Amino acid sequence: MASAESDALAVVTQLKELASDPMNRRAIVQDQGCLPGLILFLDHSNPQVVYAALLAIRYLAECRANREKLKEELGMMVSLQKVLDQAAGVCVRTLC
Repeated sequence: MASAESDALAVVTQLKELASDPMNRRAIVQDQGCLPGLILFLDHSNPQVVYAALLAIRYLAECRANREKLKEELGMMVSLQKVLDQAAGVCVRTLC
């Protein structure tokens, strides 16, 4: 299981690094597998994987042309809402 977690972290970290370069952002969003993969990473049990996926999505959203595609991608908004709800739950439990 640890190998699967480290593999997921390695993949999403690489995608985040690619997305950090403005020259790659349109191509990543246009790729058939990238956005569905990022959405799956938002539901990962490892918070580092989720955080890296969120950063990658943030980088991709910096390109105005990508924003509509990101919003329309199946599962994106639901998964982002789930992350927000989980973060709010952690915040309430720890009395942030």
